[in-house]
Amino acid sequence: MYNDESQNDIRLVEFAVKRLFGEFDHLIPLSVDDRVTALIGPNGLGKTACLKLIFAFFRNQWSTFATTEFEEVGFAFSNGWRVNVTKNVPEDASTAVSDALGINVSIIDGEGERIESWTPRSLDESAVRPLRFDHYLPFLTRTAARQWTHDTSGITYSVQEVIDVFGQHLPEAMLSGFKYSPPKSLAGIIGAVDCHLIETQRLLVFQNEDGRRSSSSGSLAISRKAQLLKSIIAKELGLYASTSQSLDRSFPRRVLEGGAIIPSHDLTAQLSELDSLRQRLTKVGILDEEEEAALPEISFSDSAIASVLSVYVDDTRHKLKVLDALQSKIHLFINLINERFYPKYVEVGKSNGFSVKRSDKIVVPLEKLSSGEQHQLVLFFELLFELKDNALILLDEPELSLHVGWQRQFVADLKKIIELNCFDVVLATHSPQLIGEWQEIVVELGDVDPQ
Repeated sequence: MYNDESQNDIRLVEFAVKRLFGEFDHLIPLSVDDRVTALIGPNGLGKTACLKLIFAFFRNQWSTFATTEFEEVGFAFSNGWRVNVTKNVPEDASTAVSDALGINVSIIDGEGERIESWTPRSLDESAVRPLRFDHYLPFLTRTAARQWTHDTSGITYSVQEVIDVFGQHLPEAMLSGFKYSPPKSLAGIIGAVDCHLIETQRLLVFQNEDGRRSSSSGSLAISRKAQLLKSIIAKELGLYASTSQSLDRSFPRRVLEGGAIIPSHDLTAQLSELDSLRQRLTKVGILDEEEEAALPEISFSDSAIASVLSVYVDDTRHKLKVLDALQSKIHLFINLINERFYPKYVEVGKSNGFSVKRSDKIVVPLEKLSSGEQHQLVLFFELLFELKDNALILLDEPELSLHVGWQRQFVADLKKIIELNCFDVVLATHSPQLIGEWQEIVVELGDVDPQ
């Protein structure tokens, strides 16, 4: 029986596909402990196809399964549940349901019992009135009555495929009635994992936050990230101000009520620790630099002063703790970028989010960075600042636009980010430099090193 609580914090632990493209069987156990799994193998074996099938499952994009050749796809989860997707081709074509996508989905619980089966349907495109997709997706051009083509990639989409692939950018009013909702048991699994597919074209954005056509459709994602960081800092500072206001309002009462008094020598140490934390917050651009120290050194013992300072220390630690997680992320972001960009460096601030400068402090326009620099900056930003806990990230050939030195650092740096954010990664790569010493995370598809 379906139980909402059984879906909390579940993770994908295994993906399998039988007869992909009619010939390949792949079993991909995910590295649960390392949280990074690397798929390697010759071209044509379906590394990218596997990533797209995983992404399609968690985005409820069943047309991807309908248009991909396979016999069976399986998803195994950390709670013991399993979902199997099979092709459902009727023996007699005359008995086929007109809106069937030709696939069947089975949900199996941890005891091996089938909970439910479901057959996704497609929309009846003949009954769909003409849609203004181009108003929200300006990179798509109508090339037939019910056919759209991507201006950059040249890929052609049906109405169903546009809804599946780009639905997150379309208004709910346009989507209503176009999708068949999966059963509750399956919806719970899909909704439990925040899945993202990051491809090589991630730098281009084509629309505003509200989904309308952008006046500069070729604007770079990197510029958007700078503005997003500005918003993130402002939001955290708002929480910091709210916490400070609440504590300051009750400060006199708590001083008068008394409480545990910190010994003078401990007060000195703790005040020094708080000053160091302030300096770290200032260094990463969250707090403004102070012209003088908040307090002089304490060289005497006075119970009244000690009582006030004890409350002050507790309050200040509580206030600054609000900013601690953001400070850690920005600190790592700065370090990762500056290791790669020398002699350029990134600078974070409340007014512009982040900027890139040269050693002589000349500002480098973000769009003037090399493609490799832009890819690294955007990717690290997304992984540090835009993910939910236990997200699943699918990276297709992250080595593109990276020179060999950056490839060798990639997995180690990815693990540093995972320590802060706790997410899983499945990446497909052709680069032995990117894998390097991390052989324990490798899943080989096919004969990687044929003789």
